Amino acid sequence: MGVIVAIVNNKGGVGKTTLTVNLAHALANRGKKILIVDNDAQCNASSLLVDADVVSDSVYELYESDDTPLERCVYPTAYDGLSIIPNSEETAALEINLNLGIPTSYLRLRDRLRDYAKSNFDFTFIDTPPNWGYFVLAALHAADCVIVPILCSSRFSMEGLTRALSLIEGVRQRENPDLRLLRLIVNNVDKRTAISRVVTDKLRRLFEDDVLFKTSIPTNTQFSQAEMEGKSIIRFSPRSVGAKYYRSLATEFLEIFEPGVAQ
Repeated sequence: MGVIVAIVNNKGGVGKTTLTVNLAHALANRGKKILIVDNDAQCNASSLLVDADVVSDSVYELYESDDTPLERCVYPTAYDGLSIIPNSEETAALEINLNLGIPTSYLRLRDRLRDYAKSNFDFTFIDTPPNWGYFVLAALHAADCVIVPILCSSRFSMEGLTRALSLIEGVRQRENPDLRLLRLIVNNVDKRTAISRVVTDKLRRLFEDDVLFKTSIPTNTQFSQAEMEGKSIIRFSPRSVGAKYYRSLATEFLEIFEPGVAQ
């Protein structure tokens, strides 16, 4: 059975979509069958991975009704082994009605996605919006585990971390006993700056190795360049520092689920 991973942080600009797309591609290159669910109506992951002109059914249909088979919402990407359920901006308008159905409606994505994703993919990544709203909570109800990216270049980057950990634990205790924190990941590391060193050192002191990925992602302008080209960093610049670190992260990720096999 596959594993469903939610990528969450209420802060914007921490690199959730960059992490989702690049880790997914690195794992697909390792022969894994990967699905991305773009659960953010900003549609950033969708814009990187699928042409909007070919999308007819999307995450919108998963939330709006039971009439559309989930299979019709899944699209191939330019990367072998990597598929996506894209989103549309119209999905944001559903949040008001979905909130009226809380807490039952929190299970909407879980009921529509979980069995299919776990049966057909090795790993499913749910990209989420930068808040603690309905679509984040729905992702946590659907997931097995959570990765929380932390921006290393800001002294405010850890402000939401306690809330994130509390939210994950609350969902686990109340509605989704399968849920657990997989790892925190430090993003946008620039070892030349004092703030990067301070944040990284503090995290290493606060959290054990089984809570924090050993691999951190460095600051690299090629990430932005790759996104401008609509490509993953591995496709855009396979020999770049960023590509190297995402390959390393994929190895570490797989080692959690397949000890001794990922090398």
